[in-house]
Amino acid sequence: MKTIWRPAILSAGVVGFCFWLMACASPPSQDKALPSSQSPPAQVQEKQYDLKGKIVSVDKAARQVSVDGEDIPGFMGPMTMSYPVKNEQVLDTLAPGDQITATLVSKSGSEYWLESIAVVGKDKK
Repeated sequence: MKTIWRPAILSAGVVGFCFWLMACASPPSQDKALPSSQSPPAQVQEKQYDLKGKIVSVDKAARQVSVDGEDIPGFMGPMTMSYPVKNEQVLDTLAPGDQITATLVSKSGSEYWLESIAVVGKDKK
């Protein structure tokens, strides 16, 4: 009989503890409440990753570069992908075959671009 009651007693204790924690928690502050017609601004998370790779092509009209990129730990594996470049003057300094480092900026997971592009090596043909 002891083995039957033990799980029930433990479960009741855990549930009771959870209710106690909820009862002891301070209520939410009403000072910062917004009127019902307003909602808080959406949190825009911007993350930055170091990118290393080789320029495959430069599309000045579209303001994009295609990069054969190395693995970006915590973000994506190695792949060739086109990236927008906001500073179009940088595109004049890039050529297919250039080895680059850059900062990949990802905003809310749907918008991304390259910044701080630096040529660290040239293709030797």
